Amino acid sequence: MENYQTLQQVVTPQIQIVLDKKQVKFENNSIFLDADDELKEIAQYVKLNTVHNSNINVNRIKYLYTTKPKKESNKYVVGELIMRKELDKMINGDIDYFLIVYYQLWKELDIENKVIQLDKLLCGVVIDEDKAKKRYPDSREYISNLRTYGVEKVLKSSEIVDMTVDRIIEEEKEAKRNLKQNNQEE
Repeated sequence: MENYQTLQQVVTPQIQIVLDKKQVKFENNSIFLDADDELKEIAQYVKLNTVHNSNINVNRIKYLYTTKPKKESNKYVVGELIMRKELDKMINGDIDYFLIVYYQLWKELDIENKVIQLDKLLCGVVIDEDKAKKRYPDSREYISNLRTYGVEKVLKSSEIVDMTVDRIIEEEKEAKRNLKQNNQEE
């Protein structure tokens, strides 16, 4: 699974995220942006190149970028998989899941880490008798993800995610402090 040649054309778009009063923000101050073009391609690659995710339908997942990092058990993760409620599906039944990744982190990952992390999120997709369900990790990681890419690579990838988000948050804090200091000096 080391050959990512088919994903060479997949590129994370450059999105200028500027928060202003006119943008729609949700209750947790997140902004969500469409990520279908990139993430669906990688999800299709994962589907075609893994046994454990070979039965997923990548078209029944809505892929999004978010501006808010996600934390699980005191560690940052690339994102989350949210299963839609049955009542929501009565209105529009085309999508079973939302797969959301933290954009500022995602754009910094190389293709191997993107594949590993997206595969990890896709491990939560369960198709049981044509009904969507959600699977939860075996401990901190999915066993099938560990077996496919190797324990060392998966754990290293998860550590890269956690450390990169920490760095991004610190850089954002520093930028805010500098801006505040510059505004006070003026």
